[in-house]
Amino acid sequence: MYTFNGKTVRPLGKESDMGFALLQALDKTQRKQAILSYRLADLVLGPGQDGKTIVPEGLKASSMTAQQRAMLLDLMREWAGIINESAADARMSELEADLDRTWFAWSGPVTVEPGNNITAYYRIQGPHVVIEYAPQGMGGDPALHIHTMYRDPTNDYGIKLTAAR
Repeated sequence: MYTFNGKTVRPLGKESDMGFALLQALDKTQRKQAILSYRLADLVLGPGQDGKTIVPEGLKASSMTAQQRAMLLDLMREWAGIINESAADARMSELEADLDRTWFAWSGPVTVEPGNNITAYYRIQGPHVVIEYAPQGMGGDPALHIHTMYRDPTNDYGIKLTAAR
């Protein structure tokens, strides 16, 4: 976090807040499914893991209420929205179509200090998306050093575009 023109800037603040809000919206049984039994300290499918896939873990979106599913879609939209609007809309159509086969997993603390980013890892995983949010303990407060990853495991590095040529 830093201050710019008198305002606090919190990079990845929305992604942090929305992930935490989704966790908090889950009931006790759902939270038990979503929270992994082991601690993740960094990205599972980050750099050097090209082409690697893992078995989805956590809570399947098909087991969520309509409100929780909407929250998950909003969270995915926050990530997909980094590209231009027409591309983001097309991307969200694909992610919405996959929603029943999308999973939400959490690892680490289930509390957050107000105004700070979470210090827990979360992952959203579906047929055409993997999103990871992984706070790092390097240099002190893990809420201030976050590794993230957003990818389509069926189209790493735009392989579909180059294969079509």
